[in-house]
Amino acid sequence: MAILKADTSVELQSDKLGTKEKVSYGLGDLASNFVWGMTSSYLLFFYTDIFGISAAAVGTLFLITRIWDAINDPMMGIIVDKTKSRHGKTRPYLLYLAIPFGILSVLTFITPDFSDTGKLVYAYITYFLLGMIYTAINLPYGALMSTMTRDSNEKSQLGSFRMMGLAIGMIIVSALTMPLVEFFGNGNLQVGFPITMAVYSIVGVMLFFITFKNCKERYSNNLESGNNMKISKSFSNMLKNHHWVVISINSIVQFLRIGVLFGVLIYYVNYVLGQPALVPLYLTLASVANFAGGAIAPSILKRLGNRNGSIILLSSSVPLFVLLIFLEGGSTTLFATVFFIALTLIGVNGAANFAMLADTIDYQEWKFGQRTEGLLYSGYSFATKFGIAIGSSLVAYALGWAGYNPDAITDTALSMIRFLLFAGLIAFTIIQVITLAFYKLDQNHAEIIQELDVRNNN
Repeated sequence: MAILKADTSVELQSDKLGTKEKVSYGLGDLASNFVWGMTSSYLLFFYTDIFGISAAAVGTLFLITRIWDAINDPMMGIIVDKTKSRHGKTRPYLLYLAIPFGILSVLTFITPDFSDTGKLVYAYITYFLLGMIYTAINLPYGALMSTMTRDSNEKSQLGSFRMMGLAIGMIIVSALTMPLVEFFGNGNLQVGFPITMAVYSIVGVMLFFITFKNCKERYSNNLESGNNMKISKSFSNMLKNHHWVVISINSIVQFLRIGVLFGVLIYYVNYVLGQPALVPLYLTLASVANFAGGAIAPSILKRLGNRNGSIILLSSSVPLFVLLIFLEGGSTTLFATVFFIALTLIGVNGAANFAMLADTIDYQEWKFGQRTEGLLYSGYSFATKFGIAIGSSLVAYALGWAGYNPDAITDTALSMIRFLLFAGLIAFTIIQVITLAFYKLDQNHAEIIQELDVRNNN
């Protein structure tokens, strides 16, 4: 199938979005990360040190509940693609599932006085259901971007606002969670955690409603839109979309790194650096770095492109992660500064990844005559939960293997914590660079969009 030669400088004026709509889109990820930020930053620690579940048992919990996502996420994607309502195909889920999402979030952080087995069963049920409803609201939210615009620059800006929303959520969770837990619980963490989660959930519900109200679907009903094509054919076409495959792999690796980072960071600051009072600082720095990466992403990606900009900045972060190993016992200020800069660089790829994923949906329409936003976005949704959960599981299993006991920290446990942090950051970042080298859609996306416009206007 030939691509029509086109002037790549032509801008799609009809696809320009207002600031209000872009900000509202970013608020959706802010809402999500009031919850998912809590699970990625605190749930492993909450289960082991507050609820009293062993690290190895938590690792198995994270692993088993995520296996279901391999089935659940594509199923939800297909449901989204087949959705027809007066609100569109993605927006209804933001409206109707926001409140149930908030309720399950609170239940996940409740610590009933059960036996050890009862606690584990309760954790399985609540975490399993939370993951399912997270998919049911966050997958349509993510797919919403590709229905709002086809313009790559606009997508990059939406990705930037989304990344900043994600980061603000993580910043709030990182900086305020423990103070709020202490305040609401009056020193009782088992009381403070669910009350804090309730506050976050109420705010999150309101933010989802704002996203629903202000964001509009413009390209959700083109062609078959996934309604008439057989499911088996939709899956087959998805796997033939090699650009989507690359971005899905990149997303999994990205969230593996995030899962390891936030899973082990509390332990690292607590026990390796020996500065428990600085745990909120480092968690906040990691989240502020994501915000900074999202904020500078549009200007960098417009100049370098989503793929090349990501490769350059990811590669630049690796030597900084190596440098941290040698700065560990020195100045706290210098260590924290290098840590922040390195995470800012990789934060740009987070924004780029959203835009590249949306571009693969345009490619799917061009290649196969089918827009399956929900199904293709399910790969990213799966990557989000699978990566964080498996990364956290790796941390939990490794700590269990090293004999981690919060009441008696051994040198073996300290070495394992140190290894997990640095090996995770360096190895997964290098794998991302290698993966993105196979992504080529930046080169001809503008021509593909202009050919789609010609087709749809005829």
